[in-house]
Amino acid sequence: MRVTLIKITTLLLLCSLLLASPALAAGVSASSSLGKALSHMATLDGFSARFKQVLSYAEGGKRTYTGELAVLRPGKFRWHYVKPYEQLYVSNGDGVWLYEPDLMQAQKLQDLGEVDPVVMRLLDGRIGLKDVQVLQKQVEASVDAFYVQLGQGEHAVQVWLGVRENQLLWIESRDVLDNTNRLYLLEVNTIKPEPEIFEFIAPDGVDVIGA
Repeated sequence: MRVTLIKITTLLLLCSLLLASPALAAGVSASSSLGKALSHMATLDGFSARFKQVLSYAEGGKRTYTGELAVLRPGKFRWHYVKPYEQLYVSNGDGVWLYEPDLMQAQKLQDLGEVDPVVMRLLDGRIGLKDVQVLQKQVEASVDAFYVQLGQGEHAVQVWLGVRENQLLWIESRDVLDNTNRLYLLEVNTIKPEPEIFEFIAPDGVDVIGA
């Protein structure tokens, strides 16, 4: 049975459990590789990229998803899963459309909070250095890996960020069972995406729910 990707991948990535003590946190230096990467993202009006999302399970086994994403400030995004099957999440800032071509179904999701949490705000530059606390740092295959707390208060989440040459390479969540969910940003294009790609019109014959 098909399980909607927003339940098994996107939310797993974007809603990591708070596992470390905020007392261990330190601010982000603007001159650090992480500080430069986040500052660079904050200067962009938007970007597009291919992505690979890998879910690795502690007992073994792995799932891999690939696709394309685009972000346009403020609040517009297009998250297109291509493999292993196609799903599209797209928002012009007014709700979110979920389109599943092989099911011939589209659904209007009204709750932006489900798909626009802290990490999405990081990707479109709305998270500043003051909103990031570093809990741990390690080096992984020439990549600086930072365990960080994003946001503040009850809406804060904790994730790992991989940075190399002052560029954000990946975002990873880890749960209490040591399962991991890593999103790789590939072939990032910093040219501002066209606004039209964030609009959705259901193709003829598609069953529309919740419009």
